[in-house]
Amino acid sequence: MKSGREQAVLALSGKSLFQTEQRMPARDADWQGIYEECRQQAVPALAWKSVDKEELPKELADRWKDTVVAQAYHSLQVTWQHRQVHELMEQAGIPYVILKGCASAAYYPAPLERTMGDVDFLVRPADLERAGQVLEAEGFVPWEEEHICHVVYRKERAHLEMHFEPAGVPHGRPGELVREYLKDIMEQGREIELEGGKLRIPSPFHHGLVLLLHTSHHLVGEGIGLRHLCDWAVFASSLSDQEFRALFEEKLKAIGMWRFAQLLTQVCIRYLGMPERSWPGKAGEEERELTQALIRDVFAGGNFGRKDESRRHEVYLISSRGKDGVGHISLGRQFIRSLNEVVYTKLPLSRRMPLLLPVGWAFYGGRYLIRMLRGKRPAIHPGRLVEGAAARRSVYARLELFETAETEKDTK
Repeated sequence: MKSGREQAVLALSGKSLFQTEQRMPARDADWQGIYEECRQQAVPALAWKSVDKEELPKELADRWKDTVVAQAYHSLQVTWQHRQVHELMEQAGIPYVILKGCASAAYYPAPLERTMGDVDFLVRPADLERAGQVLEAEGFVPWEEEHICHVVYRKERAHLEMHFEPAGVPHGRPGELVREYLKDIMEQGREIELEGGKLRIPSPFHHGLVLLLHTSHHLVGEGIGLRHLCDWAVFASSLSDQEFRALFEEKLKAIGMWRFAQLLTQVCIRYLGMPERSWPGKAGEEERELTQALIRDVFAGGNFGRKDESRRHEVYLISSRGKDGVGHISLGRQFIRSLNEVVYTKLPLSRRMPLLLPVGWAFYGGRYLIRMLRGKRPAIHPGRLVEGAAARRSVYARLELFETAETEKDTK
């Protein structure tokens, strides 16, 4: 770990989740830094629950409390938006399930302590158009931005991401298997009561799979924050060793995510005080080194890269949105692949007409450059970009994402 500040955030969050007996911050701790780190990691309410309020300077205590109250209000609003989605889809007879959000919060000891972002829900691709019409009839407006797995609708402060596929589904045979695993996600979903309303959330297997895909997708992208670890920790701890192995072991090994699930859980056990499980295996020297590298990565980037904007650009040198694993080709070739992915998404015709790819590179790259020069986008520093991406790739490649006995590394 880098600092006592980071250790304090972990100790406070772990105690709130699992009632751990980790060493709490002393009276003379850097409480201002701890508070700021909690905000950047999207866990201020979770940590506040375990803070000895008498240890805090009054001004900071008031500010932290105000942050928690504001977060609780925001989370409650987003929960109501989840319930509105449920009501609209149910009335229209459209099968759906919530992804992350309230589905993750349901596993927390106190759901409102989980910081909410927006509303992510999944519908079948065949229902996408009709579900959009239902939302538009309620005043939601589609946001005209292409994405590989969802469509955005907005109304006032509500931000809905209607998925036709969860984020992070890989290419190739692993992706085919993931889609096979997800084909009955609607039928296996379950209805829960949350904050006085009903919602449909995935089964434990589907929820765990979605969390792993989402976490790996953002890890090799802009980065994950402590909130992602907490989501996985409370879910993984809800299942016994026998239950977890029965649900996940065979399927995760088949798609090359078993090692990732083990390492992610070892991080949660080591740093958040999650109750130990045997299925992640005993951490040897390599695993301890790698879990330490992962927690450092979490604190280096913050929630969705909040602490370091350059990470959003490093993505292009690290992976093709996580869909092909990490580190199998050179930085240069990865950059070209990533540019192609951008053009494919924004200009679908280019998949059938590859000659359009250079046009897309020039147009979208030039547009970013113009916006950067106008101060509307962060500046790019090539040397720092390459150095940061290379360091992160060296860690992520050891996760062996989507590597199986049937897959071959592209070393060309």
